[in-house]
Amino acid sequence: MRRVNIGLMPDIPPQLSEIAYFAQHLTTIEFVWFLAWNIADGRWTEMGLDETAGRGQLLYHLSQLHDDGELLDVVKKSSGRLQRQLMALQRGAFEEIQREAPFSRHAQRNMETLLRAWQEEGEAGFAQAWKKTFPVGWEGAREPEEPIRIVGDGGDSQERALDVVGAPDQETRVAAEWWYKDYTFGQKWRSGLHLTTRPDETGTRYSAHELEIPPDGKKWIYFRLPR
Repeated sequence: MRRVNIGLMPDIPPQLSEIAYFAQHLTTIEFVWFLAWNIADGRWTEMGLDETAGRGQLLYHLSQLHDDGELLDVVKKSSGRLQRQLMALQRGAFEEIQREAPFSRHAQRNMETLLRAWQEEGEAGFAQAWKKTFPVGWEGAREPEEPIRIVGDGGDSQERALDVVGAPDQETRVAAEWWYKDYTFGQKWRSGLHLTTRPDETGTRYSAHELEIPPDGKKWIYFRLPR
C-alpha cells in the first residue's frame, strides 16, 4: 500500500462553507487530494490560499508521494475515487457536481504537466512548469467544459437503456456510468456483475451493471453503447 504524508493542511476560514463541508464529508486523504485538484485547476483562492501558498501546497503534496514509477497512475486514480465519492454525496444535480475540480479536464492536464516537471527536474522544474501553466491572464484563455449528461428512461432494461451524452472519450464515458450509479444510489449499493451484451437485432450493444442494493436485492442498469 502506498502511503501519503499529508503534511499540514491550511486552516479553513469559517466563511469558506463549501470547503468546510467537504472537510467534514471526505476522509483526510480524500480531502488533501481534493485540495490538490482544486489547486491544479487554478482554484486556490476557493481553498483560502493565495497563488504562492497554493503552489507550495501542491508541490509539497506531490513531493510526499512515494515515487515507485507509477505516480501518474496514482494521481489519476485519486481523481477517479474523488469523482465517485463526490457523486455519492449527492450534493447538487448530476451535472452540477461535475463542476468540481476532480472532474476538470483542465486540472487533469495541469496536474500531469506539473507532476512530470517535478519528477524530471525537481522543484526548479515544477516552478517553471507552474509559470507556463498559469501565466498572466490564463483564466481568460481557459476553454469551457460541458458536463456529461445521462439521458433515457430509467435504464432498467435494454428497451429503456440510458445514454451517456457528451463524454470526450471512452474512458470518461465508462467512468460516467459509475458516476450515475453513485449519484443515484449513494453509498448504499454494492457492485455485482458487469458485462457488455452481444449486439441485438439493430446491432446495438449495452453495458449492463448488476447492483446489490440492501434491502431490495439485486437490480440491473443498462447503458446503450455508441456504435
